[in-house]
Amino acid sequence: MSSTYQTYLGQGLTRSLVAMRAQEGSTRTVGYILLQLLYDLIGPDQVFDRLLKGPTDDVWLNPWVDYLQRRGVVFHTAVQVNGFELDGGRVCPVQATENGNPFQIAASYYIAAMPVDVMSTLLTPALKAAAPSLANLDRLQTRWMNGIQFYLRRDVPLVRGHAIYLDSPWALTSVSQRQFWTGVDLSSFGDGTVGGILSVDISEWEQPGVLYDKPAMQCTATEIKEEVWTQLKQHLNVAGGIQLDDVDLETWFLDPDIQFPNPTLVTNLEPLLVNTAGSLQYRPEAQIEIPNLFLASDYVRTYTDLATMEGANEAARRAVNCLLLAAGSTAQPAQLWPLTEPEFLKPLQEIDRIRFALGQPHHLA
Repeated sequence: MSSTYQTYLGQGLTRSLVAMRAQEGSTRTVGYILLQLLYDLIGPDQVFDRLLKGPTDDVWLNPWVDYLQRRGVVFHTAVQVNGFELDGGRVCPVQATENGNPFQIAASYYIAAMPVDVMSTLLTPALKAAAPSLANLDRLQTRWMNGIQFYLRRDVPLVRGHAIYLDSPWALTSVSQRQFWTGVDLSSFGDGTVGGILSVDISEWEQPGVLYDKPAMQCTATEIKEEVWTQLKQHLNVAGGIQLDDVDLETWFLDPDIQFPNPTLVTNLEPLLVNTAGSLQYRPEAQIEIPNLFLASDYVRTYTDLATMEGANEAARRAVNCLLLAAGSTAQPAQLWPLTEPEFLKPLQEIDRIRFALGQPHHLA
C-alpha cells in the first residue's frame, strides 16, 4: 500500500494503540481491532473515543475496590505467589509469601490473574505436563508502553480526545485531561498552580529519540521527560504557533513501573503483551486442563484479543463462567460480547469472498 496508508493505518495506529510493530504484529489481531475502532468511528450510534471524567483512581479503581470490600472481598496486597502444587491433577496448595513469611493457600478453586511475564516464571515441568496449553507461555512477547504526565500552569486542550503523533520516534499518544475532568478542582493539586494536565503514552522504547539519540530504555528519568517534551513540541508548535511553551511546565511524573537501578539499566515492572504473528497458538483458554485452575489475564483467548482493560475483563468473565460450571453453580453466567460488524458492509464482503474464490484481486486493487 502507499506510504501514507502505511504511516496512518499500518504503523501509526498499530504501535500507538498496542505498542506493537506493524512488521511483527498479528494480522488477525490488528485487523480485527482496527476494524472495530473504524466501525465505531463511522457508525452513527457508536462512540470512537471514551475517557474517564476524573483521575483513574478516584473515578474507577477506588470505587470498584470499595464495592468489592463491601461485598466481603478481602485483599492481601503484600502476597507474592511462588508456585503451584499439584495433588491428583488438581492445584492444592499454592505456595506464597506474605511480608517475607512463607505460607500456603488452600482452596477448592483458583483463578490466576497474573500477567504473562509473571505466570510464565511459575510454570514447572509438572505444571506444564498437567496443562500442556500453558507450556508455551514463555514464547509470548511483551513490550513497553508506559506513561508520563506533564502538569501545566495553563490548560492546553489540544483536541477533544486522544492525539496520535504518527511519526514521533517514540510513538507518542496524548490526552489533555482537564476538559474531560468535570467536577475536578485542579487547584487542589500540588501547590494550586496547576491549570492543565497532559498525559502521554510512550509506545516505542527501543528507537533513538531526537534530543539525545538514545532509546528511552537507555535514558534517565529526566532525559525521558525532556525527550518526550521535545517530541511533543516538534509536532504541536508548527507554522509559527506555540501550543506548548516551556514556561508552562510546572512539573512532571513518570510511571513508577519504570525503575532505574542505574542510568544504563532501566527495567519495567509491567511490560505489555503484544500479539505477534503466530502467537495465538501459544495462548490458552480461560479453562485449561487442570480442572480447578482458571486463567484471567490479557493473554487468555478472548473476542477482544488484545492487551487492554476490555481484554482482561472478558478473560475474567470467562474464568468466572468456567468456575461456575465446575462448581455446579446455578448462578447466572457473566455475559460475553462477540465482535460485530455493520450490516451495510455485508454485500461488499460477499463480493470480496466471491472474487477471492475466483482467484481475482480485491476490486479496489
